[in-house]
Amino acid sequence: MHLSTQEYIAGTAAVLAVWMCGLTQVRLALRGLAAQTALLAVATAALGLERHAPYELLLAAVVLVVKAGAIPAYLAWAAGRLDIRRDAGALLSPTLSMLAGLGLLATGFFLAPRFATPASGHAGMAGMALALVFSGMLLMLTRRLALSQLIGFLVMENGIFLYSLTQTAGMPMIVEMGVVFDVLVGVLVAGLVIFRLNRSFEHIDVTQLRGLRN
Repeated sequence: MHLSTQEYIAGTAAVLAVWMCGLTQVRLALRGLAAQTALLAVATAALGLERHAPYELLLAAVVLVVKAGAIPAYLAWAAGRLDIRRDAGALLSPTLSMLAGLGLLATGFFLAPRFATPASGHAGMAGMALALVFSGMLLMLTRRLALSQLIGFLVMENGIFLYSLTQTAGMPMIVEMGVVFDVLVGVLVAGLVIFRLNRSFEHIDVTQLRGLRN
């Protein structure tokens, strides 16, 4: 199957998500998130040039500044304030987590024909979007720290963004911009909640919150 430049870029972002599944260093995971989102911004710009859609170029710029720049920088600052360096993972070791990520990447490509829309012109993007969603879900399910789970959510959101950008007829620019800033506000609120958890319980290990039932 012939892949376009945009699909190669998005495929690299999906591979980065698999790599992130095997990480325990939070700052390194944030760098991976920033690089992954920047690649999606480049893919968005390339699609905008292909479709002669100037608003997609503007969207790419907003994604690059807000989602690839501001959000990872804010989370890195929060990790520094909370002195968070590693997340050992609650359920799977880093090696098993990465292997599971590889399996989910293959699953995404296997399911791509069922989720791709013929009119999109980029059927391979559907598989990459699914791989990002699956990898984000894996991160959310196998990490102990609330901050790491937030990173998983952002990876999953990247997959949803990629799918909506490439497989739908498109949304008005104001709606797409609104989604980006909604994510920013959500991350800021989540950061405040994480600080509150750390102040109240002296940790942000969500597995230990089960003790509240006692």
